[in-house]
Amino acid sequence: MSDNNLYPMKLAPIYKDKIWGGRVMKKLLNKDMPAGLIGESWELSMYRDDITHPLNGPLRGVSLKQIYDERPVELAGRAPAPGETFPLLTKFIDARQLLSLQVHPADAYARENDGDNGKTECWYVVHADPGAQLIRGLQPGVEPEKFRRALETSQGLDAMVRRFPVYSGDFLFLPTGVVHAICENTVILEVEQNSDMTYRLNDWGRVGSDGVPRPLHISKGMDVIDFGHSSPDKIVGLSYHEGGNRISHMVSCRYFSVKIIELESTYRVDTGGRSFVVLTVVEGAMGVIGEHGEQLEAIKGDTVLVPARPSTATLNPQRGCKVIKAYLDPTHRRFIEPLLQRGEKIDEIEKLIFR
Repeated sequence: MSDNNLYPMKLAPIYKDKIWGGRVMKKLLNKDMPAGLIGESWELSMYRDDITHPLNGPLRGVSLKQIYDERPVELAGRAPAPGETFPLLTKFIDARQLLSLQVHPADAYARENDGDNGKTECWYVVHADPGAQLIRGLQPGVEPEKFRRALETSQGLDAMVRRFPVYSGDFLFLPTGVVHAICENTVILEVEQNSDMTYRLNDWGRVGSDGVPRPLHISKGMDVIDFGHSSPDKIVGLSYHEGGNRISHMVSCRYFSVKIIELESTYRVDTGGRSFVVLTVVEGAMGVIGEHGEQLEAIKGDTVLVPARPSTATLNPQRGCKVIKAYLDPTHRRFIEPLLQRGEKIDEIEKLIFR
């Protein structure tokens, strides 16, 4: 592998054929998709055998896993502990049909029962057709045994879950233990732990491509559902303007922090050498210039990985551009401090912090 400096890398996605998928990402997100019903485009992935790679520069075609294994401090900001995997996975999801009702476990349960990480995640709604909905959480007072019976019999289940309308641009946080489903006619960007650990609770009577119902995981799901959970369905965030750009702080948890950048002028990404930054273009286009002059163009649907070191990159909007910025900030300091400096009250900031 080249021992030159790392640089901003545009990533090659991995496409996943799903029975509930479609072809919308081809036009909406400029994806050069293979044939089939493509439900997912894994953008940044080092999960098991699904490894993305750069499309540009000296490391073009080299797996991110190899780069991470050989140069972890430069790529991620620190060397991993023994057995620790790369922390993040991002993907686009195109739901042409209602996805299964599901829940994700926390780390301890997933590691003990499945040898995997848990799965905390957040969603940015890239596109929602008129009338689109999402399922997040249960109706107040739903009792575990009644919910189990509803899962097993598919009787009365819809009345127990909480459906609500969603619109393009909405943002949601999904901690572990929250029952949820992506409903039809939505395209979302998902930022999550490096895990695909999902317990399918009910598949709405659907069968797989082989004509057989897909497996359910009701017992494990019941073990991890948080029946007392309450948190906002949608995150509004706290915003300010900086150099002509609108910066919206959306959420910060131990696994990731996320901001939305609406670019109108030059924007400087500074990793501080502590964490990589993932930039996903959800509107418009931008140019990216690395610290040593490397250049690339990213259009709607592209994902760019900025390594922790070298620590800076410059973004230049080419036309109305919106970027989802994800990074690691387990102390929440880099998330909180810019908001305090602009006079936001700590009580309001704390509503965006999930510890």
